[in-house]
Amino acid sequence: MEKGRARRFQPTTTAYEQSWNVVELTTRKQVRQKVDELLRQCNDSSVTTSDMRQELLQGVAAFGNHFATQLVRSLHRDDDAERQSIIWLLTVLDSSETIPPLQHMAAHKGFPRRTRLAASLALAGMGVTAETIKKNRRVYLYALS
Repeated sequence: MEKGRARRFQPTTTAYEQSWNVVELTTRKQVRQKVDELLRQCNDSSVTTSDMRQELLQGVAAFGNHFATQLVRSLHRDDDAERQSIIWLLTVLDSSETIPPLQHMAAHKGFPRRTRLAASLALAGMGVTAETIKKNRRVYLYALS
């Protein structure tokens, strides 16, 4: 058996990773678990839209903007059904914090096509695309006599 030299353990963390503390890492894990739980509930036919909206609002109340950000990041999943559920969750949540990252995702050519399409669908569901804004704007015509 070959003997190796004794050397000191040197962590390979970057400055970005060192700024995280245990509480932040635990919170991030809880946010991911909450999003996964909501995805499981999306497949349950007994859960209504109002129940899901209530769950989403509880997630925002508990985790703040991290919750909405994690929903947007979840669009990178490979499973089409999960991505469709995330689009629906983003549409039901209808949070203004998700609009800029979704617009960035939809326009950035570096993302896979399926991710850009999912971001575009979520934006359309929230009614913030140019096409949906034009469609929702009503023109009222009045007849004067």
